[in-house]
Amino acid sequence: MAQPRAGVARGGRIARPRRAVFGLRGRIVGALMLTAAATLGVAALALLSPLERRLRNAELQTLVSKTVDQRPSFVALRGRQLAIDSPPLALLGRDLVQSSGAQEVYLLDGTHTIRLRTTDRSTAAGDPFDDVEEALQTHRAVRSVGRLDGDEVVRVALPLRIGNAWYVLAARKQVSEVRDAVAVVRRAFTTAALAGLGIALVLGFGFAATLLRRLRRLRDATVRLAERGPTEQVPADRNGDEVGDLTRAFARMQHRLRQQEEARRSFVATASHELRTPVASLRGMLELLDDDLTRGHVDLADARTQVTRALAQARRLGRLAADLLDLSRLDAEVALREEPLELGELARAVIAEFELGAGERNAAPELQEPGQPAWACADPGAVAQILRILLDNAVRLSPGHLPVEVRLRTPSAPGEPVVLTVTDAGPGVPPEERERIFQRFARGSTADGAGFGLGLAIGRELAERMGGQLVLEVTAPPGATFALRLPSAQA
Repeated sequence: MAQPRAGVARGGRIARPRRAVFGLRGRIVGALMLTAAATLGVAALALLSPLERRLRNAELQTLVSKTVDQRPSFVALRGRQLAIDSPPLALLGRDLVQSSGAQEVYLLDGTHTIRLRTTDRSTAAGDPFDDVEEALQTHRAVRSVGRLDGDEVVRVALPLRIGNAWYVLAARKQVSEVRDAVAVVRRAFTTAALAGLGIALVLGFGFAATLLRRLRRLRDATVRLAERGPTEQVPADRNGDEVGDLTRAFARMQHRLRQQEEARRSFVATASHELRTPVASLRGMLELLDDDLTRGHVDLADARTQVTRALAQARRLGRLAADLLDLSRLDAEVALREEPLELGELARAVIAEFELGAGERNAAPELQEPGQPAWACADPGAVAQILRILLDNAVRLSPGHLPVEVRLRTPSAPGEPVVLTVTDAGPGVPPEERERIFQRFARGSTADGAGFGLGLAIGRELAERMGGQLVLEVTAPPGATFALRLPSAQA
């Protein structure tokens, strides 16, 4: 047995789709948390490790610079001043300790060590003095980082030539406070990171909840629209984001569907009424003729009258069928031709078709040409059809003693359109109906009731398909002027 498709339930009702294991809310919050965590992790790697290294290097650089600054004073010492209890040596050592912050300062010659220190705890026994040996051998300053008695220290060994002998001025400075400072920064960063993740989590849930509520409202409206038809209202969303744009686009689609549904119902009502009248008339006329033929007594004058009326109703049905066929072609977007067309020649040919019918009403169309050919790029058949629609309306609505004017206006500058106007002397169009008469199945209040409200709609759609326009120009009453504007072309 075939299973129903996803989203469609048995019985024709729309089934709500099953939610995924991780819904949109979970994905949004997860993505936000993952992004925040990744950003904080990268920031920690880029900040904390380089921070400790830079602080340690800064301490080492300070110790080196202060030791180098004291070098001339040590070089100026004399032999008797190098004793372990020499006041000048003690004074220099104390100055170096105070200026650099070192905990241990030594003056060594390879065999003897003169030590000045700021603490009572001696680290000389645990200090390998390997940097001192390197400085004595290379006569170059040696800087390094090491550990003494479990404490991290920065070390400097600066070679000095005092008299005829080489000495090394060695300074040791503990940098454990650097690690403590970095630990404080790390704790503060971790606290800030946890607070940031918490805020991101709260904001993510709030944002996801708001977004899902709006999407759920739109989804429910879609389901109701599918179940109840285009009359269902779509909730308004005035936000300027993508969801608001989607909601407004959906509302426009729903409004368009409602208009189409109203137009369809209006068409069904209008077409059924328009079809019922001529069909009933045709049937009545044919029944009368059949009765006359059956009895064998035919009144030729009355029969001719009935046939004339029947032919009029048949032509009316033919126009309705032709209009419906034109609408179906427009909806199917059948391609139109694009070729140079001389509007004066085409207008004369179409006007010739109306001479007989217009002559009966004394409202013959008159063509006023500009004195030069008016070339347009358009489909000849579509232009002729638009002109027939305009002339048919103008001839029917104009008083019998006034003609219908057809005018051609050539462009006065490159890029301007060629304009063909049809002016009648009828009752005109009220201002509030100037656009409504171009809608399908819409008839103006001043119409004579002979049409179906399709001609102007067909004409405007054909004009737009050719890159032109069909508009009602603003003129003083009485009468109305319809203008067909088409792209101009070279001869």
